[in-house]
Amino acid sequence: MRQQPLLELADCRVIVAASHQAADQLQACVSIAVVDSGGHLLLLERRDGASPASSEAAVAKARMAALNAKPTAALEANINGTRPALLQLAGLLGQPAAAMAGGLPLLHNGNCLGAVGVSGMTPDIDCAIADAGVAALP
Repeated sequence: MRQQPLLELADCRVIVAASHQAADQLQACVSIAVVDSGGHLLLLERRDGASPASSEAAVAKARMAALNAKPTAALEANINGTRPALLQLAGLLGQPAAAMAGGLPLLHNGNCLGAVGVSGMTPDIDCAIADAGVAALP
């Protein structure tokens, strides 16, 4: 039997706090979501000025990254390039999931613990904010 570490609320708060710091530096109005390895929401914060839609998109990006254990930017690039069939992934997962840049898996010792998703700005800004959250994983 294999044992896998799990994200705790304290971990999620550290990840979101680091993402907020990056968003402050970039003056970004975004939503930040953290999900567990099954794509279930653990923590969501919508920054002042972020659109309501950004919160739904952040959760969907995080869910896609967690369930695939891959950055959503890579999935988006594949869809736009040689693998348009990957568009079907969101429908197969049975819950809202988006292959749009801004979702990053949270990896620890080869295990996907979950993911962080950021939405509300350009793909580059969303990814930079998500990167800051991933880097803060305790």
